[in-house]
Amino acid sequence: MARTTGRVIVLASLLLVLVAGVMGCGPKPPCEGADVTAVQLAQDESDAALTELDTARSERAELEADVAGTRSEIANLEGQPAALEARLHELKKGSGR
Repeated sequence: MARTTGRVIVLASLLLVLVAGVMGCGPKPPCEGADVTAVQLAQDESDAALTELDTARSERAELEADVAGTRSEIANLEGQPAALEARLHELKKGSGR
């Protein structure tokens, strides 16, 4: 009888080790917290916003350069009213007025 009880205990132990080994190799549980796709979406939105901001900054720099050029032309023309009046007179003559 002792021999049978020993075999049952050994068999139960082996079965328990086998079941624990098989069950322990299951898939990894999903992480709690931030979803990977949500993080990727936020990064993509951030990249798009930064690209848009860089584009707006470069367009603003171009417009500021145009304004500076126009202001310098205005400053040059402000000192020449007589020459401009003569040119305007010539232009009016050419248009048939």
